[in-house]
Amino acid sequence: TRRTRTGFALMQSRKLVVIGNRSEQDQNYGILMNYITYSTLKNNFVSDVQRGDTGGDSMISGGEGKALFIYNSLFNTIENNHFEHSNLGIHLTAGSEDNKISANAFVGNEQQVKYVATRTQEWSVDGRGNYWSDYLGWDRNEDGLGDVPYEPNDNVDRLLWMYPQVRLLMNSPSIEVLRWVQRAFPVVKSPGVQDSHPLMHLPTQKLMNTTQEPSS
Repeated sequence: TRRTRTGFALMQSRKLVVIGNRSEQDQNYGILMNYITYSTLKNNFVSDVQRGDTGGDSMISGGEGKALFIYNSLFNTIENNHFEHSNLGIHLTAGSEDNKISANAFVGNEQQVKYVATRTQEWSVDGRGNYWSDYLGWDRNEDGLGDVPYEPNDNVDRLLWMYPQVRLLMNSPSIEVLRWVQRAFPVVKSPGVQDSHPLMHLPTQKLMNTTQEPSS
């Protein structure tokens, strides 16, 4: 799909196998999983998903262009997909839990993850997590895995969800300082996504190399 109002909509199904699809410059979402269970999403490439028509309000909450939108979908395997340069990398809502999410790449999205729930989700499988372009950790033993977890849903992210206008400061030094302070002094830690074994190197280079330039 390219430059459509929506990308791929997977609706009310189980045991789907969704492999090798591409979404480029679509609006609203690249891939939607709506009431999907026991399915596999693998080797898909989604790029440049932007918000759709929001009545002229570019900061409206919930109107982001989502590379992957998971709604009330459980027990799925999501691996080796590439999500890049979108308003929002992945959005989980409405009880979307118990999914296996690993070996994916989230690259250059304005916001990587949006997920609000009552319990923490672990996004690594068998000691292997995902690649995050904004990961600030290190790899001292050079095993290709970050030594500290990646936690995208911290209290700073929640502040940004409540007050979308603050996104203008997303990459500012002040926001980075707030995140550092929160990691150093975790007095109040809210449930969210945790990738305990983030990848230090991009696992989806092959998918990127097959990208085609949009025709004029």
